[in-house]
Amino acid sequence: MKILYGHYVDDNNNKWNCDIYTKEQAIKNSKSLVECFNCTNCSYCSYCRNCSDCRNCIDCSGCRNCTDCSDCSDCRNCSDCSGCRNCGDWKENPQRYVTGKIGSRKSQTNFYFDKKRVQVMCGCFNGTLKEFKKAVQETHKNNKHGKIYKKEIKLVEYLIKNIL
Repeated sequence: MKILYGHYVDDNNNKWNCDIYTKEQAIKNSKSLVECFNCTNCSYCSYCRNCSDCRNCIDCSGCRNCTDCSDCSDCRNCSDCSGCRNCGDWKENPQRYVTGKIGSRKSQTNFYFDKKRVQVMCGCFNGTLKEFKKAVQETHKNNKHGKIYKKEIKLVEYLIKNIL
């Protein structure tokens, strides 16, 4: 670990700001990265390139402030994402709507959208809005969780129609 331009820098050119991290913290974070290169202030990521302030990401490139994302290589200005999967074909950072803690798992559901598509992430579900509607109907029908999911879907449809 060497100091270069106010950063602790490891052998893979990953760096941690000396004003934020101690040398011990930088070493610990460096050891937590697996085959990451040119990343800044990241930890516990694997196979990432040129990311900044990310945590627990896998195979991402050029992302900022992301957590638990994977296969986001070729993202365009990916920022403040959480739990993204296979977002490489987004042409720009999509709009995002996140629910409160809902459903039987009491967890958040993420809706990512732009003018061309909507991607929904809910637990292990990852798919289109149409696929999500079908999954909600099959799983919950009209029980209390189904009603809440359907309400959130209507809100997202309204946002898509009126924001974009």
